[in-house]
Amino acid sequence: PVQYEDNAHCVWVITTTDPEKVCLLSLSIVCCQIGRTFQVGACQICPVIKLAFEEFELERGYDTLTVGDAGKVGDTRTVLYVLTGSSVPDLIVSMSNQMWLHLQSDDSIGSPGFKAVYQEIEKGGCGDPGIPSYGKRTGSSFLHGDTLTFECQAAFELVGERMITCQQNNQWSGNKPSCVCKNCFDFFFLLNS
Repeated sequence: PVQYEDNAHCVWVITTTDPEKVCLLSLSIVCCQIGRTFQVGACQICPVIKLAFEEFELERGYDTLTVGDAGKVGDTRTVLYVLTGSSVPDLIVSMSNQMWLHLQSDDSIGSPGFKAVYQEIEKGGCGDPGIPSYGKRTGSSFLHGDTLTFECQAAFELVGERMITCQQNNQWSGNKPSCVCKNCFDFFFLLNS
């Protein structure tokens, strides 16, 4: 991130790579999972957008990043989140093939801004939240209702939720946890002795 200007008005629109592919009907004899029920026959394959923030710092209460789902930029009916402050937001998944972001700052005190990465995923899931460094994950499916369990290597302690579930709104019930060293001072002291 680079410090943004006073009175900034920046807009980004993210669209899936192949708009023609949006909600194509996939005819198949195999079972498709829709929510938690199984259906034989046709299933819709709809790409959506997963947005993950790596850094986030806006002047709390004065500068905002509004994230919307399709529609016209700024349309309050399509707003998913209005973000401000310095806490890194949770993973955001759109409900359609398009997402927009609108950064609006006031006339004083700029901040570093934000850094985010995005990815196209299939609708009906929450996307891969990743695996914490020095940890492991049980579970490899990211569809509605699926649960992932995390644990850390022996010398590390889990900080955050041990289990998260993919919800119907395409969001995980919590963030991916972290693994932090329990007794790093003792560990490094023994290594250097």
